[in-house]
Amino acid sequence: MLRPTGSSVPPTIAAMRQLVPPLASDRHKGQAGKIGVVGGCFEYTGAPFYAAISALKLGADLSHIFCDVDAATPIKSYSPELIVHGCMRAGESGDIACERQADAISKWFPALTGIVVGPGLGRDPTLQSVAALVIRRAVAAELPCVIDADGLRLVIEDPQLVQGSVWTVLTPNKPEYERLCALLTEPAPAAASAGNGEGAQSGEEAEESAESQLMRLSAALGGVCIVRKGPSDLITDGHSVVANSEIGSLKRSGGQGDVLSGTLATMLSWAKQSHSTSSPSSSSSSSLSSISPGHSRPLLAAYTGCFLNRRFSKAAFARHRRSMTAPDLIDAIGCVMEEFAPCEQD
Repeated sequence: MLRPTGSSVPPTIAAMRQLVPPLASDRHKGQAGKIGVVGGCFEYTGAPFYAAISALKLGADLSHIFCDVDAATPIKSYSPELIVHGCMRAGESGDIACERQADAISKWFPALTGIVVGPGLGRDPTLQSVAALVIRRAVAAELPCVIDADGLRLVIEDPQLVQGSVWTVLTPNKPEYERLCALLTEPAPAAASAGNGEGAQSGEEAEESAESQLMRLSAALGGVCIVRKGPSDLITDGHSVVANSEIGSLKRSGGQGDVLSGTLATMLSWAKQSHSTSSPSSSSSSSLSSISPGHSRPLLAAYTGCFLNRRFSKAAFARHRRSMTAPDLIDAIGCVMEEFAPCEQD
């Protein structure tokens, strides 16, 4: 697929590899990332597990899940490697109850380097209110944050939750993306002209309009990173757009988006950590000019996460074909990561 007209040249593999922390005998547990996942309710226990275990398999040292009490025991039974906190209570009404549950999560922020909000969260009003409070606090703390699945409903209802947060990544599906655009952007001039009968757009022009619309949406949110998933992922930070056309799989199964969320949170956390280490006094949105010119750290991290997720999917599909499911992607992470960033080079 052609790269959208006007989009930036995608980052090189060499630039993406720079985000992966080295393995060394003098490093301690936690330096390679500590990811939290907020989600999981009585009906949905697989999604937060997939996101959290994917972060571990990618290379993070620790993964926490903050879920509804009814989801905690099932999730604990999936793997002893995850730290599961059943600190949310669906059905508890009142601001005090929501604040108390949010406190039980945000008190862990100093022990986290990144967070995912949304997988398996469900639509219970209490869980939704708690998640909104967690997002607001994560943004205020500049904690790298990926918002996916049921968490995106909160952004649609209150875009101010993430306003101006350059370390936040949104991963809307097509309906969620369209609702965000309808809420926050005006129709593109080219699209309006076509609607007035002034001629149909070519495929290239339509793709360019999608790119422009995506940038305007990110700009309306103050520079939040957005991943517009599709045959070719479009990713923007409001300043530039990169297209991820890496070949993935032909199979779409439940849980693939959760694997992406865990991968994105880990990459975003690594990007923030490397930024703090290399230039602690500079702006949090500064460009990686010495590694990947024209790509901010959040944009580079989001692109790398999408790039790797497609490689996981491709490897899993090559082996399992039609029977491929999300756990097959997770099983492929180790080999794909070793090929992408060999330990021998660290």
